[in-house]
Order: sequence, then structure tokens, then C-alpha cells
Amino acid sequence: MVYWKNIIQVFFLFACLFYASGVAAQRKGLVSSDVLLQRALEETNQRHDYEKAKALCLKALKQSPGYTDVMLLLGRLYVLTGDTHAGRIQWQLVLRKEPKNMDALQYLINLEYNQGRSGEAVCYVDMALAADPDNKDLLMKKYGILQENRLKTEQEKVLAKLSTLFPNDEKVKGIKAEYLAAGKKEEANNTPQPEETPVRKPDSRTIEKDRLTNAYLAARKRGDKAQQITLSRQLLELEPGNKSALNAVINTYYSMQHYNDALQWCNAALMQYPSDADFVLKKTGILQDMRQYDAAAVSAACLLKVQPNQRNRQIYYDIQRQRINDFSKAGNGDSALSVINVLLQQAPGDTTLLFKKSALLEAAGQYTEAATLSRALMTQYPAITKYKQAYTDQLMTAARRELSGATPAKAQPLLQEVVHTDPHNQDAWLSLINLQNRNGATTAATQYCDSALSALGNNTIILQKKSALLQQSHNYPAAYAISGQLLQQHPADTTLRSMYTDQLMSHGKQLRDANAWDSALTVYRMAYAYNPADTLLLQSLANMHLALKQYDSSLVYTNKGLQLYPQDKALLMKKAETLETLKRYREAAATAGSLKHLDPGNSNIRNYHAWLQSKTYRNQVGVIHLQSIFDNGSRPGSITSLQYLRFHNRGSIGGRINYADRAGGNGVQLEAETYYTHNKSNYSYGLVSWSNADVFPRFRAGYSLFHNFGKEWEGELGARYLRADSVDTWSGVWSVAKYWNNYWVNLRGYVINERGKWFQAYTLTNRYYLNDQKDFVALMLSLGTTPDDRSRNYQFAKAVDFFSSGIGAGYQKTFNYRTTLGLFGNWTNQHIGNGQSYNQYDIYLTLLYNF
Repeated sequence: MVYWKNIIQVFFLFACLFYASGVAAQRKGLVSSDVLLQRALEETNQRHDYEKAKALCLKALKQSPGYTDVMLLLGRLYVLTGDTHAGRIQWQLVLRKEPKNMDALQYLINLEYNQGRSGEAVCYVDMALAADPDNKDLLMKKYGILQENRLKTEQEKVLAKLSTLFPNDEKVKGIKAEYLAAGKKEEANNTPQPEETPVRKPDSRTIEKDRLTNAYLAARKRGDKAQQITLSRQLLELEPGNKSALNAVINTYYSMQHYNDALQWCNAALMQYPSDADFVLKKTGILQDMRQYDAAAVSAACLLKVQPNQRNRQIYYDIQRQRINDFSKAGNGDSALSVINVLLQQAPGDTTLLFKKSALLEAAGQYTEAATLSRALMTQYPAITKYKQAYTDQLMTAARRELSGATPAKAQPLLQEVVHTDPHNQDAWLSLINLQNRNGATTAATQYCDSALSALGNNTIILQKKSALLQQSHNYPAAYAISGQLLQQHPADTTLRSMYTDQLMSHGKQLRDANAWDSALTVYRMAYAYNPADTLLLQSLANMHLALKQYDSSLVYTNKGLQLYPQDKALLMKKAETLETLKRYREAAATAGSLKHLDPGNSNIRNYHAWLQSKTYRNQVGVIHLQSIFDNGSRPGSITSLQYLRFHNRGSIGGRINYADRAGGNGVQLEAETYYTHNKSNYSYGLVSWSNADVFPRFRAGYSLFHNFGKEWEGELGARYLRADSVDTWSGVWSVAKYWNNYWVNLRGYVINERGKWFQAYTLTNRYYLNDQKDFVALMLSLGTTPDDRSRNYQFAKAVDFFSSGIGAGYQKTFNYRTTLGLFGNWTNQHIGNGQSYNQYDIYLTLLYNF
């Protein structure tokens, strides 16, 4: 290339200057180079203030030396302001940094061509073709330059390549036909030229014209552009049709960037020479530089009509493409499509135009039409991957629109076409899977997963999707077999970890619901290995061990959870319940106390804590008062008892001091009582009492054995001994009791031997429990006199001989599992012989306190 050494020197100088300025710049507080570039583009494209845009570009390069986009724009600005040399240097600097930068190469090709440096232009075309050897536009541009310079050998090579690459392209067919026709015309025109007309002697007009011409040449040599314009216009006054003068004035105005003046003189020249290709070409170029592309397109069409060669055809197409690009950038897709359709009428097989039209249709939301064009291009040129990419992208965009609209089912055939065309399109597979899942077709979605995996291999995203679908269909082992394998490959992936443990937890619950406790425990342990801090998992492990009666192991997992989360309410409750099961009530109560402190307003927790506390009580004191009233004239009687009980692991033992005040006097009785649990089915009751006062039996003893038959049935067998009034009384006792939910009934019978005589007595007790078998209301019925009746057993020998009946009712309430209050009333009708009887009214008051 010409002056290559000088250009390299300039390159080096500019590179050094830019680097030095970049290093020296203090960037703190500056606007970013990206923002500066954006502002420069606005000044260039919208306000056409090229000087301000240049200043912004230079500022951006100080901050970011070597910013390619800024350098490209700066080169354009230099050319637009007439400094083509500086513009050339900017674009060449870009090429030194990025030898295959197509924007810089295109700029340099156009610049050198417009400057008449065809050889340089061809060099840059070849550099661009080295990066993109099958680019039709570049090959066409090279062909046009070679045609203009009559380089037939090189022209033929380019044409041969175009014909090989694009045999069906209408444009390529056209230039091939043009080339063949031009060859025939050249052969036909091989005739001698007429001799030149002898030069006549110059007149004064000719002399003046020569003077002005010489003066013009001198002014041009001096670079005096104003003088050049003046002399050119004087020449035109002498000879208005002087082509040289017209060219001179147009060129001078153009070099001064006085585009309006240059355009005015172009129009004047075309008035003289309406079909002159050179003037039409100049007008077209000026309109291009003025960015009046619509007018430039009209002028280029005239040029092509005047001189229909490849160069002019290329100029026409370049301008139309610029119009298309400008319409597209402005969002005016309809206008861009109109231009493309006009061009396609002239070149229906132009792949660049067809591809651009497809893109514009896509941008306008006409995805079906766009895909139809892309599909045709893809079918015709299967080796060019961008056509297939555009086709599948357009189908995907159309499918997404359907998926987000009211008719998602219409997306399925579009997506199926995408995966048929491009089996490696992951997005299409995922959309198909999600669509089926959205429709509730989990099986079909899973089948699409399998098809996608066949096409994509072990794709992590598809495998994860399949695992989720298997989980959704409750096939947990298959689900976590996949997610577990993925987790081994990506151990740091928290999403996979969560999925894997969730699937294990779900399977564990499924096994637990089926009472497969051992299997459930195994699955929960697998999950625990990956998520040892999950409270729900720790609770599940604790529950499994509880179900297997492995209480210590249950406590281990509960305590592990509480070490991580000391205030976790669910874990605290689980620990309390486990300790309760182990009958470690003191520890359970302490744990429930911590829970109550965390949630003081929760009445259930308060109640549970109180109940656990009650299980730790070992002592009870109480006061029992019996008040009896008679209607036979006897004064009222009473018994007041002070009681103490001691609870132990198998029951209780205690004693009472009873004080009686009756019509026959008063006195004290001492009693001892015990309950003893033998096993889950049997427990015993024992009683012994002594008194030296007539108001009590002298001696009283009793024993009963209770047996639990299951299903809420209980039986009793026992005996009673009573000594009163110097009479010994022996009794056998039996009872049967049954629970029905909150209702309890007990029937007790006595077989009594009194001085060789046999008697019977019965009591029927009914209770309805209001809550947890603590509080109840009661109804009692009785026949006969029993040795356990405290109100009458001191005169047992007198009462047993006669018939008696009674009825009673009462209510007992326990407060906070600690304090018990009871109130009972009983009426007895006692026969005393000779048809006489009296009524006895008893009131029992009870106050008990546990600690």
C-alpha cells in the first residue's frame, strides 16, 4: 500500500500520544467512558454536532485508552469534518489492536474507495475476507472495484467464487450475465477511432480560459480554496458547461464540507448534463455525507439507470441498506420493510435482504412470517448456522408469547419443531417439560426429560428437572437417586442439597405413614448426613426412635438440635415428651418450663408444664370434713380428718387423723392407707385404722386387688374387717368398672357376715369427667349399709340389720394439677324396725394440696 511506512510512523505516534494521555489522566471524579461514548453518539446521530462529539470521544480515550468503540466513532467524526487522514489513522489504530474488526475494515474500504484509492480499498477488502471468506457483500464490493479498474483476471476469480458460493442468488446471476454481455460488446467495438480535429488558433476567449485555468491550478497548489472557488466560477461565467470547472467548484466546496453549496453546484451541473454519471455519482455521495439517505437513494437509482454497472448497483444497495438500518434504529420497522421489499423485487434471492427482513418481522412480533423466511434460508444454505439459529430463536419467541398468553397449548408444536430442528436447544426442552407439568401431565413431562437427556447427554438442569418431577409423582427413591448423584458432582450446590434432603424427608414420611419405621429411620439418617442442622429432620429422627421405643437415641437427636437452636419450641416439646415417656418427669418439667418461658401466652404449654410438675410431687396434705344431719331429733355429727400421703414409684402410702364429734361423744381415730402397683394389670389397696373411742369402730382393716382386663374394664376382689360394739364383722368385696370415653361407672357389692347372718350391700357410682380425668361430676346410688361408709360404720351392727337406701351427687375440681376441691352431698333413708325410719343428710368437703 502507498505510504505504508509513513502510516506506520503515524500509527506509532498516535498510539504513544494516546497511551501517555491515558496514563496521565486523573480519573477520579470523571464521567465514565461508557457514558461519554453514549453522549458522543447522541451528538453525532441526533444533533449532528460533530465537534462536540469529537471532544467527548477524546475525553473518553483519555480515561480508557484503546477503547475500540470510541476510536471507531472518532474516526467517523474526523471524516465527517473533512479530516479524512485523521479518520484513516483512527481506524488503522483499531486494526492494529483488533486485526479482524469488521467495522474498522468497512470504514477503511469505503474511505479509500471514495478517495479514489482503489488499490488500498481492495487491500482492506482482502483483510476483511480473511476473517469472513464467504461474505457475499464483501465479495460483491471487491468485484465492483475490480470492474471499475478493468482488472479482468481478478474480476473473473471473484465472480467464480460468488457463483460457487451463491449459485441461486439473483444478484450474482445478474452480474454474471452483465460480465458476459460486456465481454461480447468489447469484442464488437474493436474498430479504429477517428483522427482528432486539428487544433485551431486560440482566440481571446480561449486565452482567458487558459489564464483562469492556470490561476486555478496555482491556487490549488497553494491550498487557497476560496480562490479556487472564485476562479472556477469565473470559468463557468465564460463557459457555463465547462465540466472541469463544474467539477472543480463542486470538489472544492465538498472538501470544505460546504455540502449545501456542493449539492447546489451538482444540481447546476446536472442541468447542463442530466445523464452525466460522474455528476450523479457526486450528488449521491454528497447526499450520503449529509445523511439525506432518502434523497441519496433517489440519486443512486438515477445513477444506476444512467450507468448500470456493478459499482453503481453496489452504491445503490449500500444506500438502501443504510436507510434500512436507520429506520430500524429509529424503531420504524414498517419503513425498513418497505425498502427491503422494493429491493427484493429487483433481487428476490438476496440472502442479506431476506435475513434482514426476517429480523425486522421478528422485531415487529410477526414471528410466524419471520420463521418462514429463516426456514427457507436455512433449507437453501444449511451450512450457514446463523439461519438455523434465527429460525429456532423466532420459534422460541413465538412459543414464549403463547405460553404467557391465554393459549399455552399452541406453544407445544412450536417447541417440538425447535427440538426437531435443533435437538441441543435446552430452553426448548425445558419449555416443553414445564408446559406438560403445567397441564398436570407429569408422566409426559418426565418422558420429555428422557428425550432431552438423549439429545443433550447428562445435562444437569434436565436431570434436576426430572428429579423434581419424580418427586412430584411421589417416586422418591428414583428422585433422590438422581439428585444424590448430582449432589456428589456439585457438593457446594445448596439448591441440590435442599432438593436431595427434601426428597429423602418425603420418602421418610411415606415410609413412616406405612409404619415401616426401620426403613424410614434409614432414609432420615441419609438426609441427616447432608443437613445435620435441619430442625424438622432432627424431630423426625427423634420421632422414629420414639416409635421404635429407642428413647435414649431419640433424646440424642433432640439434644443435637437444641445445641444448634436452644430456643426451638418444637425441639423443646419433643424433648419434654420423650422425657415424659421415660418417666423422667423432673427433667421433662424443667424442659417444659423453658418452653413456657419462651411462649408465656400459650395455655396448652402452661397446662402441660403444670401436669409434668404434678408428676414430680411426692407429698400431699389435706383436710376432709364430713357433716351429718339427722331428722330423728339427734344432734348433728361430724368427722374432720387431717391427711398426709407420700407418693412413690409404685403408688402411695399415708395416714390420717380423724376427729369425730357425735351425739354419743367424740374421739380420735388413726388410719394408715396404701396403694401399690404390682404391674400394668394389677394393683392393691390396703387400709387399717384404730380408735379407743365409741364414736369410731375399734378396729378396721381392708384389702382389695384390682385387675385391668383391657378395653377400659377393671375388676376388684377384696375383704373388709370391722370391729364395733364388741362385734366382729367380715365382708367380701367385689366391683366392676368401665370407661366410655369421659364416662365412668362402678358397681360394687358387699357380702357381709354379721353374727352368723348374711347381708348384702351395693353402691353404684357414676362419674362424667370434664377434662383429662381430673374434674368430674358424680352421681351415687346405694342399697344397704357398707363397712366403708364412714358416716355409719361406728354403729354397723345396728344398721346392717335393717334396709337402707341412698342417693348422692357431687363435684370435684383440681386447680393447676396441685390443689383439689370437692363438694359432695348424700341422702340416706335408714329403716330401724317397727316400720320406722329416719333420714340422714351427709355433706363432704375435701381440700387436698400436692407438693
